[in-house]
Amino acid sequence: MFIANRSAVQYSSEMREWLAQYKYRGNERLELLLAQMMFPAFIAVTKEAEKQSFLTQLSPIPIWDAVTFVPVSSERAEERGFNQAERFASILANQHQLPLYDLLVRERHTGKQSFKTRLERMKDTQRLFHANPHAMALLQNDVLSSPMKAQSRSIRILLVDDIYTTGSTIGACAAALHQHSEVPLDIYSLTWARS
Repeated sequence: MFIANRSAVQYSSEMREWLAQYKYRGNERLELLLAQMMFPAFIAVTKEAEKQSFLTQLSPIPIWDAVTFVPVSSERAEERGFNQAERFASILANQHQLPLYDLLVRERHTGKQSFKTRLERMKDTQRLFHANPHAMALLQNDVLSSPMKAQSRSIRILLVDDIYTTGSTIGACAAALHQHSEVPLDIYSLTWARS
């Protein structure tokens, strides 16, 4: 359901500690550093998308129509005070002057994925997300009303999250977006770490 994922770092014990400091211990000073670590992976996934679409860096059409992020549950947002994926996506979008859309809604709270087996993760993410209809309509209208984009292609979305383990979360998000889109989507993902 998504084309490819690129990650900035391997989820080593050191990287796990850095992310834990940021997500769970309130060390928000790490936020910009962690997001900036994603910039080389962003360039790599952008080049991959350009190859797939035959666009070049010289093209006046931006390769990404939207940057979005994996939502967290309201319980998790209340516990942490923020959504790390949303923060990373916002920094990337601002840095590269790309539109940021809140395209996904999380249906329910789930336990920490890191404690689950691959099969448990896959079951857990079934029907976990749905598309935000207002944001999807806005994105489709923005893209299709642009004279540079209207004739050409599917909508290209970059989906941001913090950790890629089995791909079940990214896959579930991509499926929800495809299910609620009236036009073809090309979805790529960018994560801070890959375990």
